[in-house]
Amino acid sequence: MHLLVGMALLAAPMVQDDPICADLRRLSAATADPVAYKALYRSDFTPRLLRGCYRSDGYFCHQSMLPPEITHETMAQRIAACLPGAVVAPGEPWPGLKRSVVTGGGLVFKLEESGSERAHVGRILHIEIGPKPKL
Repeated sequence: MHLLVGMALLAAPMVQDDPICADLRRLSAATADPVAYKALYRSDFTPRLLRGCYRSDGYFCHQSMLPPEITHETMAQRIAACLPGAVVAPGEPWPGLKRSVVTGGGLVFKLEESGSERAHVGRILHIEIGPKPKL
């Protein structure tokens, strides 16, 4: 009996899938077909990355009063881990902003962090999501 339990534990994934991955994979799959992407975009779907996500030119997510574990860097790594072959790069420098860009799965994620723990709204993270431009 102990052997069976041990084998089952070894067969189980060691790390739980990040809850944001399902939405990102769904969005990534839709980018392969313009009709599917348009249908998903017109539906009530929005990726659940931060507290507030909505449709704009692509998708836009926003959260203020970030907990210490959420930064533009940690979110970029979480996003990249969901999309095979994704690449994280530093964003374009801008005074007062910390930026990262994730490219993968047919998508581009532009992350921008501002503020501080001392600000009345704390640190703020914006994530802009859109299909990777076709060359």
